[in-house]
Amino acid sequence: MASDQVERRQRISAYAVIVKDGLILLARIAAGYPGSGSWTLPGGGIDWGEHPEAGMHRELYEETGLSGDVISLLGIDSLHLERKRNGKMVGFHAVRIIYHVDADGDPKVTETDGSVSESRWISLEEIVTMPTVELVTKALEMLAAQA
Repeated sequence: MASDQVERRQRISAYAVIVKDGLILLARIAAGYPGSGSWTLPGGGIDWGEHPEAGMHRELYEETGLSGDVISLLGIDSLHLERKRNGKMVGFHAVRIIYHVDADGDPKVTETDGSVSESRWISLEEIVTMPTVELVTKALEMLAAQA
């Protein structure tokens, strides 16, 4: 690969947007991960051969200890970034599948040393003052458009 070429990476992930009684379930990104300290939707990369919905359920359990029922497929988001890493340009393409999910209970991270340090229900009013990844806003816009 020539030094001026962009290395390409792609990640397919699935997320759950869960809103109940004016609260949204969010997960805080752990130290050492991109976006550390920000809040995001429960979810993440799907494993090779894994159905996206199954991956979302697995990630939801790992990051919140909860299971849920899919109400609908909200949408698919595509994000493309280019960044320099170790002196090389890296192109990153994220394909994010977003499900509207029904769940309740007290969240608790079950995955050890994972990408999430905590999860909790947060009021929709409060999230505007908190550091969140743009996926949260996109998912809430998709949810509002579906209503």
